[in-house]
Amino acid sequence: MDIQEIKKDIIEYDLYHVVDSITYGDYSLSIFNEGDKIVIAVYDDWGSAAYAMDKKDFLNISTTEELEKYINNIIYYNYIEHEGK
Repeated sequence: MDIQEIKKDIIEYDLYHVVDSITYGDYSLSIFNEGDKIVIAVYDDWGSAAYAMDKKDFLNISTTEELEKYINNIIYYNYIEHEGK
């Protein structure tokens, strides 16, 4: 997963399924281009979590590591934090 390729797919090709069900650790990951929003969805056999952000903010992500931080936060706050309560 390379942020520069993802950005290219959004800007040049206007793809809807920018990332389609790739393995991300114990989860599956999809990224959708919803017009003015980008939706990052993480899911497994037990459920799913998603986060929508402005396309402009997503395109300002400069590194793949920064994108991974967003994804890991979605996992943490929607799976791990929730399971702990």
